[in-house]
Amino acid sequence: MKKTKEEAIIDEISHYVNSDVTYIDALVIYAEKHDIEIEVLGEIVKRSVVLKSKVEEDAEFLNLIEETQKLPI
Repeated sequence: MKKTKEEAIIDEISHYVNSDVTYIDALVIYAEKHDIEIEVLGEIVKRSVVLKSKVEEDAEFLNLIEETQKLPI
């Protein structure tokens, strides 16, 4: 089955992520490489539950947003 354009973008962004590159950095790298506005990627992030949660985790880790309360397990 063929991937949608959004799935292909998400896969490429995920390939950039490693111990030194966060999802936020990967989004910026992707935008620069493909010469598109970061706001366009923002729309894709909003629609992708997985990508949205990864970006949120990165933002919490980098203290860009307040940490959300999580239930103890």
